[in-house]
Amino acid sequence: MTAEEVHDLLCRAKCYIDFGNHPGQDRIPREAAAAGCCVITGRRGAAANDIDIPIPASYKFEDAPQAIPAILACLRACLDDYDGHIGDFAGYREMIAGQKEKFRHDVAAALPICYDVQKRQRVAVRLGPHTGRILSALSQRNDFELIGTWVNQPDATAIAFGDQQSCDALSLFDIVFLHQEGRIDAVLLEPGAEKDADRLHAAGIEEEAIGWVKL
Repeated sequence: MTAEEVHDLLCRAKCYIDFGNHPGQDRIPREAAAAGCCVITGRRGAAANDIDIPIPASYKFEDAPQAIPAILACLRACLDDYDGHIGDFAGYREMIAGQKEKFRHDVAAALPICYDVQKRQRVAVRLGPHTGRILSALSQRNDFELIGTWVNQPDATAIAFGDQQSCDALSLFDIVFLHQEGRIDAVLLEPGAEKDADRLHAAGIEEEAIGWVKL
């Protein structure tokens, strides 16, 4: 299965069952929980502790024949009353959502680096009448990193704006892909570009990732 097929399947599923070895904090159990699945596991490896897989003990079972009736009962209960059980995994999903930021803090705590370095927001700018002015303003700031300009020309590779300013040309597909990869934090739009905002929403870009430039 491709990554997209796995994601689509988990988004349709109500339960994810994993009686594997759990050699560490595996990706698929976390992906399943984030997609809204009830998670049922064994007690091998990392599944045995409440740090790597912090779910209630009632969803963890010994991998033994005598446990099968209880496992099946738990599975049936999750399927029959999904709304009543999915709330038990809210803490797990919250932990997963915060792991990227936690990793950044863990690295900062482990290495002798400057802790107060300002995080630069990686942005793409929608091509418009005032793009040159926007790029000029961004170039004077240290809290933004320009990734590229969103354009409609599918064959364009770069856009020039005078004064030898240029940046990569990105399609809507590029914008969505880079945002999903975590390589773009926001798309900046000029006032009056509500249709562009609607296109971003329809493509899966959340509201907080769309910024409006004040001219």
